[in-house]
Amino acid sequence: RGMLAVGGIRWPKRIQAPIHNPYQNSSKSRIVSSVFQNLDMKTLRLVIIFTLQGILKHGLTEADKIVLSALAGSYDQGVYALAASYGGLAARVLLQPIEENARLLFSRQGALVAQHLETMPSDSVEQKTIKKTTNGEGNNTCTEKSSLASTHVKEMEDSYCFLLRAVLYIGLLFASIASNYTSILLRILAGARWGLNAEASATLSAFCVYTAFLAINGTTEAFVYGVARSGKDVGALGVIHALIGGVFATLAPPLVRLRGAVGLVLTNCICMALRSMYSLFYASRYFSVTGKLNKALSGILTSRMMLHIFPHPFVLVLFFSSYLVTRASNNHFYNDHTATGANWMLHALRHISVGVLCVIIVMSAALRFDKELQLTLLRLAKNKSS
Repeated sequence: RGMLAVGGIRWPKRIQAPIHNPYQNSSKSRIVSSVFQNLDMKTLRLVIIFTLQGILKHGLTEADKIVLSALAGSYDQGVYALAASYGGLAARVLLQPIEENARLLFSRQGALVAQHLETMPSDSVEQKTIKKTTNGEGNNTCTEKSSLASTHVKEMEDSYCFLLRAVLYIGLLFASIASNYTSILLRILAGARWGLNAEASATLSAFCVYTAFLAINGTTEAFVYGVARSGKDVGALGVIHALIGGVFATLAPPLVRLRGAVGLVLTNCICMALRSMYSLFYASRYFSVTGKLNKALSGILTSRMMLHIFPHPFVLVLFFSSYLVTRASNNHFYNDHTATGANWMLHALRHISVGVLCVIIVMSAALRFDKELQLTLLRLAKNKSS
């Protein structure tokens, strides 16, 4: 407010603020600048990187359809579409919920580790604190923070290895046993025409093997997305996806011409294996860097992680033996002659009984040698009963 002198009396006078036209260009520039001032540029950069990476992943997801439409005929496209519809059920029903929950778990654990790392003083600050404290309280505080952060890192490593081992059990069951029962599944769901189609059965069997690669890749990439805190890490993953897309574009045409729809599934398996290898490398580097907070956790190597991730060697031998047994059972009980006969269902039941027996033997051995899996299942059963 200003003061106006009239007749010797000073009266208050309201000073009006200048009225700006909101449609002027200067006002627009101020609005745009104010919007960017209110945004966190680091978060905005991460959003842009995630958006570009999502577009790239969508292109990789649709790449198989593009290759089929360009190189294969309508018959191969129909076979692949049928196998993808039934083969993707396992990924959507079993693996996708595990992947989403794993991402939430790793994100929460990674936030705890990052929080403790931020509160940890640097070496110089820590030395100054210890020098200034004569009763040792500063040293004890640093030791407690280091021990707490190391505990969170160890818990995350255990969760990571256990989840990978759990989804690997699922993937190996599909790859070793379910791959020899695709003809029966197609016979029941799509009729005798597709159930007796050797190419459709082979493509669906290839999708069962592909499920094992999907299981590993989904959980390993969930860890990367859960603990990545910088645009550099996310950008590096995007670069790896782009390079793998180039590998797919190189391998897909010759394999599709050579093996048809099965060749395309084989290309997807190779690309998923490459993506999983990078995610495993990222996880080993993450644990080795954060593990330096404690000498007991330092130097975590990829070979040591593999020992924790993969099942017991005897269980792996049983998986391979189950594949051979169910393959022989398929050739004996449900071959081309018995599948077209009137008693095909009886032969199919004999073949299924062999597979069920193999699943029981393999999972019994897994529970026998994998104590952590045994304790987890007992804990889940106790929580459900209570």
